[in-house]
Amino acid sequence: MSESLSAVVVAAGRSQRMGFDKLLTPLGGRPLLLHTLERIMATEVPEEIILVIRPGSQLEMEATVSPLRDKGNIRLVEGGAQRQDSVQAGLMAMSDSSEFVMVHDAARPFITKELIDTVLEAAKLSDAAVCGAPCSDTLKEVGEDGLVTQTIDRSRLWSVQTPQIFRTKLLREAYQAVVRTGRIFTDDTAVVEKMGHPVRIVLYHGVNLKVTTPADWSLAEALLRAGEGEGSPGQLLRKQLHDMNNHLTPLLGYAYLLTNEFPEDSRPKKFAKNIQSAAERCQTTTASIQKYVRELFPRKGE
Repeated sequence: MSESLSAVVVAAGRSQRMGFDKLLTPLGGRPLLLHTLERIMATEVPEEIILVIRPGSQLEMEATVSPLRDKGNIRLVEGGAQRQDSVQAGLMAMSDSSEFVMVHDAARPFITKELIDTVLEAAKLSDAAVCGAPCSDTLKEVGEDGLVTQTIDRSRLWSVQTPQIFRTKLLREAYQAVVRTGRIFTDDTAVVEKMGHPVRIVLYHGVNLKVTTPADWSLAEALLRAGEGEGSPGQLLRKQLHDMNNHLTPLLGYAYLLTNEFPEDSRPKKFAKNIQSAAERCQTTTASIQKYVRELFPRKGE
């Protein structure tokens, strides 16, 4: 029996760097929040979604998520002043039967099933896991006067994202310990690390943009637009890959039939096997390209 997973989606921020309520503003025709929730629900991995909202926003949030009510189990709870207060509220509201909990930023609308599955498998090994990528930019420490004080060695530094997945018992215990210390944390893995528990990080190459600034908004809108509509890059790539698969399927069948027509170790037999092997490699490559197309040009329901 597979372990159950609950999702805590943090949507209690005030969008201060954006300048407007980004989660409720239409992005590509639908509120940003709906993009995130729809993609999580489409994975069919979490058994429930606890949406942690800003106090006082209950009515507008209810109206926003109402189109999803018949598609899955979504519950709204009010968060707190700090992110950790909001995550704690989500943990308290989720089912006690869930063995794992996934914490995800509501402003990351490009989440995929592959990403959730990858982080979940890592969490099963270490009880705590997060996706991320090695830092590619040069990092500087800067003083209050705006002058660089030192260049930081980036060779062992990673930027972390969400989803972050934990054994439910572990994360609840970690947050209870945080309350006693009075410290403020902005990252859930840091709360677990404070307990001395190791966190496993997994590399993710796909698009996992967090929409924080106006520039992020424009990029997310472009990615969504590129994947939708007749003649869009996403649609054209999907059509080409579909056509390629339609050609590869009979090719594999013909190659298989040919290999059975010739005696073993004969030259025609080897030739037919080479054709079959090449077609199989093409099919594997096509599947990989399809995966990247879904990540780069997401569309509703994927």
